[in-house]
Amino acid sequence: MTDTAHRLPAPTRDVLAELRPLLDALAAVAVQGKIPDPQLLARAVAAQPALSALAGDPRTGEPYSRSVLRVDDQVEIMLARWRPGHGCAPHDHGGAGGFVIAVEGDFDERRFTWAGTQLAVAESAVRQRGTVIEISPEVIHDMSAPGGGLSLHLYSPPPAGMRVFDLQRAEVLELVGNYGAWIPSGEHRRTPFAAVAPQQPVIWVAHTTHYRGGSAEFAVAAATMGRELAAAHPDAEVVVSGLHRKADFAAELARFTSSGRVISQLHLISHSGMYGPMFGSTDWPEQFSPHEWQDMTIPFAADGQAFFHACRTARWFTPFFADVFGVATFGNHNYTTVSARKDRFAWAGRQPTARPSLYLIAAPGRKSHGWAGSMRKYLGCAAEPMVHSSPAAAQHERSYDRVADLYDRAYADIRVRQAEWQWVAGRLAATHAELGRRVRVLEIGCGNGALLRALDDNGDIDFAVGVDSSAGMLARARERNRDRTRLRFGQVSGPALDVPDDHVDVVISFLSFRYLDWDPVMAEIRRVLAPGGRLWVVDMVEQPTRIRDLPLLARSAAAHLRTRRERPGFTHDLATLTNHPEWRKMLQHNPIRAEHEYRWYFGSRFPGAGLQTLTASRAARVVAFDSGPLAKGQTTPLTYP
Repeated sequence: MTDTAHRLPAPTRDVLAELRPLLDALAAVAVQGKIPDPQLLARAVAAQPALSALAGDPRTGEPYSRSVLRVDDQVEIMLARWRPGHGCAPHDHGGAGGFVIAVEGDFDERRFTWAGTQLAVAESAVRQRGTVIEISPEVIHDMSAPGGGLSLHLYSPPPAGMRVFDLQRAEVLELVGNYGAWIPSGEHRRTPFAAVAPQQPVIWVAHTTHYRGGSAEFAVAAATMGRELAAAHPDAEVVVSGLHRKADFAAELARFTSSGRVISQLHLISHSGMYGPMFGSTDWPEQFSPHEWQDMTIPFAADGQAFFHACRTARWFTPFFADVFGVATFGNHNYTTVSARKDRFAWAGRQPTARPSLYLIAAPGRKSHGWAGSMRKYLGCAAEPMVHSSPAAAQHERSYDRVADLYDRAYADIRVRQAEWQWVAGRLAATHAELGRRVRVLEIGCGNGALLRALDDNGDIDFAVGVDSSAGMLARARERNRDRTRLRFGQVSGPALDVPDDHVDVVISFLSFRYLDWDPVMAEIRRVLAPGGRLWVVDMVEQPTRIRDLPLLARSAAAHLRTRRERPGFTHDLATLTNHPEWRKMLQHNPIRAEHEYRWYFGSRFPGAGLQTLTASRAARVVAFDSGPLAKGQTTPLTYP
């Protein structure tokens, strides 16, 4: 502090002249960032009578007096006369360094360190008369003088202010001006400790515990990774934790945040769907949707990194994660497997969890490369390196806006998708007959409105609402349907639907469910459906052909050839769309999900209802889901935060 708290007693010129050489020598040492040598320290203690004459008495209620002997642009020299049995509050020195000399009496000193968002005593010591106490810029300490005392303080550069820490209220006061190291009276701006505590980096190694097989192996692999990271980063705190549900992941993040810790590395060992890590179990699968990730806060350090040790995470999820959280993110392009070695595949035996160390590596296998890939793996192929994704300089284009014209031209008549169209149209006609009235419909992901237009032609619709996130597609829908009074269209962003409760009889997602935030939008679907309402989903999924699928594959191929022959214009327009660079770029950020993701999801949310396969190709197929009549309520328990 640079202001004098008390007027100095009027010293004689002889006393000032006597002290000046000592003060000059002490100041030179402080400016150099050093402490006095024994000879200089002895001189300072011997000057106690003269120094004592310069020190005023403490004011009422204050633990010590402050008498500034010198202050310039390099150093501040201050005397403190201490009231017996009193002490100051914990404080720092405004970024200054220096030293304190116990000129008279003994002092009790405590030094503090941050323990999360609280200050904890790191060291306690008795500083006897003649002791020098070194002060570095980061020191937070307090002092008391049981029998009273006199201390000489030198700080360089002169502090313009300091922080005083109120331990009882866990708050810090920023003091500038005529204040000492105690809690001043009156109103002063206070900041919670949590806002000023240094953030402690942590390496978090998490693994799922119940989703599919391998959870026991995941636990061993996570423990192995934790040991190796601790050895590689001896100064880091490594936390290994098992996670069952999404809520466990969120709760662990909340604990890190509340304790003031930041994540320097996040490692998650898990199974994964196309859109990221899977939690829960196959009986009740859980996955953070893109919308939920975007609403989440993860306390990453400035140089934080994320590693997702799971199948296919690099295809869509890790680039998305890197963009959302602004950190370098790593994932695997192909499938992962448990290995006894980190650098290449080594079979872990029939009881892998009995091994002290296991690793999760990416390697060719039967799922990704067929039987040839499986042979390569078991012959000891090298582990594939994780794929690095950096935050993009610009947001990726995930909507259909740039291909809206091409899509509208190809699918002006949705009946070109004959199998899918017949499945939906047949069910809507049956629902019309069952209800004895026309059907109220909501389509999520309506695109250019072609499906609703065709259903309206059949006379089964009372009214229909089509929603989509693409402004370009909605413009085509409104233009093509401007004369249809039963149809209206609206734009959505995120899972919320601008539709009243109990408003529709049927919700349809036609070739769009893979783009949606599944659990959040499912809550909205259940809200807008009237009692007894239905959900119909038709979508394309990734699934290699199996032997039992060959008859369906043959029928699908024949239907495709028939469409090409009967509708050559559609074939040309479809090829123009699917070969366009903007379409290919858009698909990179809207990948097709695997079939088992749909089976497990719908099987858990709607017990007893299953998927029906409509068409098949070599690596993909179109599946359909009919929930049947639904009682009013949610697909409980919904577990997203």
